[in-house]
Amino acid sequence: MEGNSKPQTLNRTLGLAECVTITAGAVIGVGLFTVGSNIVGIMGGTVIIASLISFVLILFPCAMYGEMSAALPLAGGTYSFAKRAINYPVAIFESWNYTLAQIGIGASESMAFSNYFCRLLNALGLNVPVSNDNYSLIDFFQGEVDPAVFWWRAIPAICLFILFTYISYRGIEMNGKTQNFFMFFFWACSLVWFATVIAKADFSSVTEMVAGVGIPPEINAFAQAVLLVLWCFFGYETIVGMGSEVKFPQLTLPRALLISPFCVLAVNLLFQWFLCALTPAEDLPALAESAAPYADAMQYAGIVGLPLVILCLGITLGGDFSTMNPCIAGPARYIYIMAEDGNFPKYFGKVHPKYNSPHRAVVLCGVLGIFFILSGSIKIVALMCSYNQIQSYIIGFWSFLALRKKEPDLKRPWRCPAGTFGAWFSIVCFALLLILAYDPVAIWYNIIWDVIAILYYIIFVRKRPIPQEAIDAEALALATADPTPEEKAKLDRQYKRWRIGSYCFAAAAVLLFVITWVVN
Repeated sequence: MEGNSKPQTLNRTLGLAECVTITAGAVIGVGLFTVGSNIVGIMGGTVIIASLISFVLILFPCAMYGEMSAALPLAGGTYSFAKRAINYPVAIFESWNYTLAQIGIGASESMAFSNYFCRLLNALGLNVPVSNDNYSLIDFFQGEVDPAVFWWRAIPAICLFILFTYISYRGIEMNGKTQNFFMFFFWACSLVWFATVIAKADFSSVTEMVAGVGIPPEINAFAQAVLLVLWCFFGYETIVGMGSEVKFPQLTLPRALLISPFCVLAVNLLFQWFLCALTPAEDLPALAESAAPYADAMQYAGIVGLPLVILCLGITLGGDFSTMNPCIAGPARYIYIMAEDGNFPKYFGKVHPKYNSPHRAVVLCGVLGIFFILSGSIKIVALMCSYNQIQSYIIGFWSFLALRKKEPDLKRPWRCPAGTFGAWFSIVCFALLLILAYDPVAIWYNIIWDVIAILYYIIFVRKRPIPQEAIDAEALALATADPTPEEKAKLDRQYKRWRIGSYCFAAAAVLLFVITWVVN
């Protein structure tokens, strides 16, 4: 009967490969190729210190989210954890911060795409205007920017955001397929690019300290540098927000979260090493303000033609594209589950009857992303999103501690080693970083957004009935059903290949820096 028919729900279609590429793709992108690489202009080869600090800071969070997501593989990620473990207001506050951060990352990615896309067109012989300055829509209307420069930066970014909004609208299966393609395309282009430019690398540039390049002596400057490099590692929790669409999540989610940090570390270090090695020592400080550090570094070194084309193709069609998928699909799941709970307009809590996607929430993410793009500043958006994400992560760590205390008997297919210590360690470190990396401009955007989130709860949500816990016991039982022995053996073999590959890849990237420092 129609009245008793079950509502349309999300489908579990994502496997380990998709979970790793979505997680790594959410992380590898705008940070590495823009503000994260600007830090090379500040720290030179010592950027490896900021990267290793970031890697250490992200290991416990990944493990904690692996435990929570295996036990509660639901849409909404930290929002669902906080609602169950802490309380409803904190969950809503977290969701607002996470949603804004992820959409902002996607918008920043689109802006980075425009910067490298324009340089790609120039490398192909077209005369396209480029600029390292930040221009907003307000600057455009005030006549403070050449219209050609503004539109060449805005239009490609907006078109890219619309494209990936459409992909997410078509459902998680299309997200997974396109994510695998873009991520593997990026890795392939990267290897080809490494091979084409390695002969022109100057190993002494990695270790030579020039004026203004090294570890910043001021604690605020160093903390901001670490935060912007750490932003290159943020996004690991994106796949957790899609927990209701993962096959065998009790195995797949913690495994993906354990593999991904090593993949991200390897990619970050390899690109940072090549950026240092290709940039002439006297030009390193100029990277601190570059809108497209890698493209500018190659031009400083006189490397143009095919290598520059390969680099820009890899970044635009691989690195940038692979980040766009999770930065739209992830926050759309948060909006969807909030709407289902009644603390966001019910209109956004619908699933498309054909594509099984939260299509209305996806479209909302697309609209919000375009507003970010028109702000024009990747660095301000990056710092603001970093603050938003750190607040969300601290709530996630708090949820981890509360769940262990409140529900010690909750079935946990995988447990985080030294989890209690890791949670407190992460809370302290992230809180200190949030304080020490204070930026007088970006912090006000964050404060305003926090105030809006609190006022929204007080005015529109506080007096509504608190919804039942979004835990469907039957659905959760199905989600954590054990695979057959054949399926388990196949999953184990797949995990072993990914684990060995990611560990070796990361170790090789660290050794590249170590060998360079020893030899020079």
